[in-house]
Amino acid sequence: MVNTNTKKQTMTFKQINFANLVAEEGMSNTQAYIIAYNPSKNAKQKSIHEMACRVFANVKVQSRIRDVQCQIEQDKHMRAIRREEYVLTRLTEEAEYADNANSRIRALELLGKTVSMFDNKKEENIQIPRSSKTILEELKSKLNNLSSNKI
Repeated sequence: MVNTNTKKQTMTFKQINFANLVAEEGMSNTQAYIIAYNPSKNAKQKSIHEMACRVFANVKVQSRIRDVQCQIEQDKHMRAIRREEYVLTRLTEEAEYADNANSRIRALELLGKTVSMFDNKKEENIQIPRSSKTILEELKSKLNNLSSNKI
């Protein structure tokens, strides 16, 4: 008979703790294992390292590590968006209500830079792809113009 308990088995508290230590704290497998599992003082370093590798190789532990790391990245992204919104709001307020003209102009300049308004880069000449026949006709026309100008 198939043991259905192994398919539905959830992660243990120690596995969750191990995964969190690796993902959140950036600990090595061995460091996380020592904190999460608290091996006996008689355990050899080699044994601890092997057990840490086994726990780390567990599919559920790997999944938990990825989930935690993904959540951390999402949180960082959301903080950056909120910070950007705050700065833009404050710059807009400064541009509208500052006490002196220099502050208003500087705020407007910074707001303009957020939309690349003041980039000094020349727009690149974007060419539409042309057929070889079209290019040949253009070259003939230019050659004719050049030869007629010399006469």
